[in-house]
Amino acid sequence: MPARKTRGKVATGPGAKVRAEEPAAADAAAAAALGEAAVTAADVTRGEDEAAAAATYSALSSAAARRGARDAAEGAATLDMADEVAAGGALAAALSTDEFRRGMDLAGIAGQVQVAADLVRGVGQPTLAAFLGRTSHQLRVLATEALGRATEGALMAHGAEHLAGELAALGRTEMGKGRDEYATSDALGVASAEMAAAAVRSATAGAAELAAATAMGGMAQALAHDGAEAAAGAGAADEGPRGKAATRRAPKPATRPPDGRASGRPSKAKK
Repeated sequence: MPARKTRGKVATGPGAKVRAEEPAAADAAAAAALGEAAVTAADVTRGEDEAAAAATYSALSSAAARRGARDAAEGAATLDMADEVAAGGALAAALSTDEFRRGMDLAGIAGQVQVAADLVRGVGQPTLAAFLGRTSHQLRVLATEALGRATEGALMAHGAEHLAGELAALGRTEMGKGRDEYATSDALGVASAEMAAAAVRSATAGAAELAAATAMGGMAQALAHDGAEAAAGAGAADEGPRGKAATRRAPKPATRPPDGRASGRPSKAKK
């Protein structure tokens, strides 16, 4: 009889189980390591961007603080100038008032002297009348000059007052700009501090994720190495008995002779 054909059986021993589980675990660990590495790269990039933004905000804050200091200084100087101009205007106004009073007094005296000259001339004293007339004329000239200076002083005082008001308004505007610049500087400083803190957090998260990715990568390599060794050992264990079975000689099938006697005994000759 022909030998039966035996179907090949799928190996289900421990070696096959190790070969099936270890590479899967290694692949999963490697995939997790790649994912952690990608997240790490994203966190590191975000941390670098946040650090750059923090530096930019810090530079803008410093620039705003410098502008605020300059505007505040200019505003203070303008206010001081306005005070000086206002003081000068007040002094000019006071002098103008004094000159006006003096001029009016001189004008009054000049008029009185002229009246006296006219009276003296009427009583027949022309020399005294002429002297008094010249004196009255000189007094009128002095009064006119004093009143002119008073008018100029009044105009100067009015102009100084107007100029002092404009300078004061400009100084207050500059001071307001300085306060706004200081507020902008403070806001940019807060934003810079927040971005710097966010950069530190991103860098810390990136470092932790990098450590996790490194650990997962090492785990994946270890699992792959262990899986390869376990698969090699299990394969050797499975192939050992099979080799011995293959070296055994298969027993020959027993064949009967046509007469039904055993083939091991010689047939007796017929007489």
